[in-house]
Amino acid sequence: MPATEYCFLWIDWWPLCMTKAEWSGWMQAIFSVATIIAAGAFAMISIRATREDQISARREGMLSLITVVVTLTRLLSMEISARAARLHSSMDDAARDAFLAGDPFVDVLAAAYAIPLHEQPEEAQVRLVFALRRLVSTARETHSAIAKELNSSLGDFLLARQPFALILEGLADLERNCEKRATELR
Repeated sequence: MPATEYCFLWIDWWPLCMTKAEWSGWMQAIFSVATIIAAGAFAMISIRATREDQISARREGMLSLITVVVTLTRLLSMEISARAARLHSSMDDAARDAFLAGDPFVDVLAAAYAIPLHEQPEEAQVRLVFALRRLVSTARETHSAIAKELNSSLGDFLLARQPFALILEGLADLERNCEKRATELR
């Protein structure tokens, strides 16, 4: 006696009618493939979510660095403005001592050099930090040159030329570049 055949959707057509053993083999094959596809899809979803989290974390790290550079730029600008406000050709001893007090801009310099450039993922970030370092070093050199020439004719000439004006302009330009970069990242 031949084995009973069962037809798919009760359509009595020879390719759709098989025995229980044949149906079970086909169902096992079909659902095995479906399970493999589903497992791959779940893995891809997980990988995509991880990648998006990494990209988001990297972007946040870059934005944090830009915030640090902007903050250091503003601090340096404020300190330069405060020291420059004390500069004039007829300074008394108290104003001179206030201008010469302490190691100028050392906190901003230390913070700028503490930023780990080797960990920065993009060249634009490194350029911003280098620009800050260069401006801090230039401000220190300018301060040192003025300190050496105070109460001399060269010192009076330097004071008349507003020695920190270009540095302040560079700091304003650096701040604009930081804002531009932050806008690109958002």
